[in-house]
Amino acid sequence: MIISVSKEELTSLLLKEIKAWESVGGGPNLQAFEFDPKTVDTELLEQLGYYKNRESWIAGTRIRCLMEYIREINTQQAR
Repeated sequence: MIISVSKEELTSLLLKEIKAWESVGGGPNLQAFEFDPKTVDTELLEQLGYYKNRESWIAGTRIRCLMEYIREINTQQAR
C-alpha cells in the first residue's frame, strides 16, 4: 500500500516527535548510538553514561534516527 503525504506534513510530524523525545530522561544524550548488546564494550558504555541514564540514551538514539529521516526526505526532494 502506498500512502501519499506532503513533505511538509511528514517533516512536521517528525519534528514534533523529536520535540517529545527531547523531554525524556532529563534530556537526550545526542552522543548515543545504537549498538549490538552481544558485541558492545560495556566499559565504553559506562564511560558514555549509558548505565546512568538509559532513558536519555534511548531518547538520543531516537532523535538521531528521526533527524536522519528528515535529512533523507530533504535529499529525496532535491533529486
